[in-house]
Amino acid sequence: MSASPSATERPKRGSKANPSGRLLLRMPAALHAELAQAAEREGVSLNQFITRALAGKIGWGTEGETGEEPSTVPATVDRRTNLVAVALVVNAIVIGLAAAAAIGVLVLAWRG
Repeated sequence: MSASPSATERPKRGSKANPSGRLLLRMPAALHAELAQAAEREGVSLNQFITRALAGKIGWGTEGETGEEPSTVPATVDRRTNLVAVALVVNAIVIGLAAAAAIGVLVLAWRG
């Protein structure tokens, strides 16, 4: 009888296992520092900054990719989402004002 590998063993290098989404990356300390500063300027985590930079380099996530965390969405999508949210709030306010004006006109017509 031969020993079969257990389900808890890690796949060996070069195997075709599904990627975990985790990556250990070694880089020069100066590059790490500059990346951290750039991420801070953009107000995002270093992980988000590097993920966006890598995704942008290969054009990933721009053609309707799904199934990823929001942190990996390109910054342009975040801005678009914020713009849509602001537009919805403004629209709700305008509709509320129009409804109030319509009620006012009805009350005036009812009295007169």
